[in-house]
Amino acid sequence: MLSKNINYNGLIEKVGKCCLSKEHCGTCIKDTCLVGYCEQSLLTALKNKDEYIDNGLEGIPYEDTKLYDEDKLVNAIAFILNECKNCQLYHDEDCIINIIRSSLEVALLGDYMDYKGSTLVYFKEVEEKNKELSQRIFKIFNKKYLKN
Repeated sequence: MLSKNINYNGLIEKVGKCCLSKEHCGTCIKDTCLVGYCEQSLLTALKNKDEYIDNGLEGIPYEDTKLYDEDKLVNAIAFILNECKNCQLYHDEDCIINIIRSSLEVALLGDYMDYKGSTLVYFKEVEEKNKELSQRIFKIFNKKYLKN
């Protein structure tokens, strides 16, 4: 069942802004594109009316070596973190939020982070990998999305 707490339109918009465009790539093959995989996963979740996609992380196209706009990826990840439910121990790897965040992390960091169900833990772990990117994501997350 789809969660009413997830802003799918916002996710589609933010992820879509990361797309380099068909003009840039020549063709659009979503299965081999990190951003395309996110878009495809979001549509699958909507079509199936389920926020979980079995083995969704396994389909992430690591072979995609395109250089994406770092600012757009940072903005998208900050928005995705805002959509996360901070489920702690109940975190599910097959959650659509986890799948698309992980795919964009591959584009930004070269690999995805093992998410522990908490944005605070996440920022600390990203900081260990890349302090500057962690600070940029946190700054946007804190400014635009953190509810006071």
